[in-house]
Amino acid sequence: MAREIERARRTGAKLTLAFIDVDGLKEVNDSQGHGAGDELLQLVAKTVRVNLRPYDVLVRYGGDEFLCAMPNLTIAGAKERLGKITEELIAASAGQSITFGLAEHDPADGIDEFISRADEDLLRTRGSREAQD
Repeated sequence: MAREIERARRTGAKLTLAFIDVDGLKEVNDSQGHGAGDELLQLVAKTVRVNLRPYDVLVRYGGDEFLCAMPNLTIAGAKERLGKITEELIAASAGQSITFGLAEHDPADGIDEFISRADEDLLRTRGSREAQD
């Protein structure tokens, strides 16, 4: 992540960060066991990875969270790509989904600020989805 941030600063290229949360992982762990939760995490990671470019950076950030740095991609392009990933996950795992937030790198951002802005967008996305339900 730090390397991609430095490259974006140096070249002025776009860099979009996705903060991805696996929806319902705790419920899967509680109702089906941690083995099922691990399988879900593996499915999400595999689905995300096959829909990324080889040079995009994907890391597990927390228990049910991933960060994905996508160089030379705008927020609109990242939203389209992650929308496709969400559709594939829903189809592959009987409705299992992800929620994601996006941030475009600002040269003034450190890594913590960049992650925080993507996390804030994830929370806004989740809040709007819950308001619709």
